[in-house]
Amino acid sequence: MKNLRILLSLVCLIFFADMAHAQDRTRSHSIGIQINPYLDSHLFDGTFIKPVFAGRFTFRLNEHLSLGPEVSGYFIHWKPDQKDLNISDLNLGGFIRYSIMPASRINPFLELSPYYTFYHFKSATIQTQEGIGLEYHKAHISGYLSPGITLNSKNHKISLDLMYKFSNKNFVNESKSAFTYRLNFNF
Repeated sequence: MKNLRILLSLVCLIFFADMAHAQDRTRSHSIGIQINPYLDSHLFDGTFIKPVFAGRFTFRLNEHLSLGPEVSGYFIHWKPDQKDLNISDLNLGGFIRYSIMPASRINPFLELSPYYTFYHFKSATIQTQEGIGLEYHKAHISGYLSPGITLNSKNHKISLDLMYKFSNKNFVNESKSAFTYRLNFNF
């Protein structure tokens, strides 16, 4: 918990320090969002729904380098009985990105994101030696490395990030890599 407080304090410090000198820069910030169901066979056969979400605030330090805080995660719900099986994964952390051709409309980048994960599992029907039902929590440090491209609108107010993430822990697809996207609003 102490590590989490330190991480949140650093994020706040960066945010307020950057706001102090942000008036003279153009398009130096952005807000990125992702909200979608994970598309797999479980969604289409009606057994599970797995909403995936992410949100971030970006500070551009210079034309190639940017960083900021990020919140992401997913939920897994068993559709036949919403109270039976529920899994959640919440990631709190930050990211740093190096953009290769920042002025172009197609912009390759490399991104690194360390984060702290809070995982929760709960089932009312799983049988264990202690009885019926199972619930547990765990937390760990993880992150991802991601090459990708940003597709910018003509005026650079809106952009779409397409990336392939590699991690030391599994994503919602039960693999250590995943294709993902993010819609950004630049200001």
